Amino acid sequence: MVTTHTAQALRTKRSKSFAQIYGGPLIACIDMGTNSFHMIVCQATEERNNFEVVKREKEAVPFFRRALTAHYIDDIALNSAERILCEMKNKALQCGAKTVLAVATSAVREANNGEEILSRIREDLSIDARMISGREEARLIYLGVLWSMPVVRGDFCIVDIGGGSTEIILGDRHHTRFSESYKLGAARLTQRFFRKDVPTPQEIRELHDEIKGVLRPAAARIAECGGFSQLVGTSGTVQALAKLDRLTAKKKTSDMHGYRLGLSNLEDLVERLEESFLSGERIKDVSSDRNRTILAGSIVLLETMRSFNASATIVCTSALREGVVVDRFLQTGWLKGGLEEHRDPRSESVHQLLEKYQASVEHAEQVARLSAEIFLKTRESLHNYPEEVGHLLWSAAMLHDVGMFIGRNGHHKHSYYLIKNGGLLGHSEEEVALIASIARYHRGSEPKDSHEAASVIPPAQRKMVTDMAAILRLAEALDRSHRQVIQKVEFDFEPSLKAKDMRGSLSLLLFVRPTENWEPETWALKEKKALFEKQFQVRLSFEVRMDPRPPLPPR
Repeated sequence: MVTTHTAQALRTKRSKSFAQIYGGPLIACIDMGTNSFHMIVCQATEERNNFEVVKREKEAVPFFRRALTAHYIDDIALNSAERILCEMKNKALQCGAKTVLAVATSAVREANNGEEILSRIREDLSIDARMISGREEARLIYLGVLWSMPVVRGDFCIVDIGGGSTEIILGDRHHTRFSESYKLGAARLTQRFFRKDVPTPQEIRELHDEIKGVLRPAAARIAECGGFSQLVGTSGTVQALAKLDRLTAKKKTSDMHGYRLGLSNLEDLVERLEESFLSGERIKDVSSDRNRTILAGSIVLLETMRSFNASATIVCTSALREGVVVDRFLQTGWLKGGLEEHRDPRSESVHQLLEKYQASVEHAEQVARLSAEIFLKTRESLHNYPEEVGHLLWSAAMLHDVGMFIGRNGHHKHSYYLIKNGGLLGHSEEEVALIASIARYHRGSEPKDSHEAASVIPPAQRKMVTDMAAILRLAEALDRSHRQVIQKVEFDFEPSLKAKDMRGSLSLLLFVRPTENWEPETWALKEKKALFEKQFQVRLSFEVRMDPRPPLPPR
């Protein structure tokens, strides 16, 4: 059990992400939603305390909805998506954007060919398209709310009703205490419960009951955390409902940001929507692409407010796409504005997972530091991987032993499972899978097609994962005793002029603390070097030297 005192001590030792994220002051983000694609182009201020949205684009993509039930994105949907993305990218470039990001959510996340689709988009359009988990989606929505609603203070709850999922986040301006994604999207529920154009009263009742049942654990968890003072609603569904309420009340305000939608008003509105749907009437003042899903979305918001005892919902017009921009500007240093504590989500989530499974921080930091040294000092001579790959290696090195929480035997396989399902924030789904796979192969056999960890790796990434696992094996061997006796490593590479199957010889200089017993490390190095020699086609030798200098701090 990690005590509060111990946890505080661990936090003081936290190292930062290996690779820095770069990007200019003008970027574009495309939210590849289930119902529609949205793009914003944003310009950071010179003072780096805010940014301005200089362009917005939106286009409906009804073809993507089919993926929620078919779990497959067909050529029609893909071609439609690529056309929209291409047009949006061109408009972003015309605005001067140097970076175009795209995030894919429920529809792509649940499609069996989701990774293949994103790979094709990256290849065809040169767009940085990434699949994000439901919890990562929630984190980014949270950042979007923090940026756009600085007046929100204390404990608050966010509900974001998308096409495929609904995200619930509880927290304050410093951190979240509860964050979860539920399959309660408006399009998904419409397909599931309203199979015909006109729903039946029984289908509507069943939908109410389904949502209440799914949200019951969330309501209990939020109550355990002490509740909240304000409920913030994001997404197009919430804005559409607020507009209908404004028209009903004949309010003059045109800005929906900050609009207050009361529970009693929403109850009346949902009742009118149900009556209209039962009679087959089209809802006026609602866009055609949202008309079919507005009833299911309204019931989600209503039952959320009832379950969480919220008297009103405050509308926030910023959500996922703004959160992506906030996250990127924070990590590249182009945004401060009081949000600096959210600047490094990648290393923060790695350390949180490390602490959760009570792994040795000292051993993890040492292996990660040595992995980084090996990675950097063998660049150009043995590989040309970018720093982004170095970050994957750093993360895997930090987390390679978390599987010990389950058991020592086969702990590398346990580590893979815990990392893969641990909810690492700040990473795409593909990055999490790669980190987990690298950690999986820090010991044991080499990757095989029969292994789950190997089967999920795209063919183009297979060599990279094995190369990084080979480096991790060396670094882990160099802290075999878990006493951090190796202070640093140096390399001397001599290319081979004769052998065709060998690139050359690599000599390691291991600097150790005087009086330390380094035999466990050298023994382990002899046992673990085979994969490294095979992957990088070198003969590996080593020499131990005494280093009288004080220990190096963690990177």
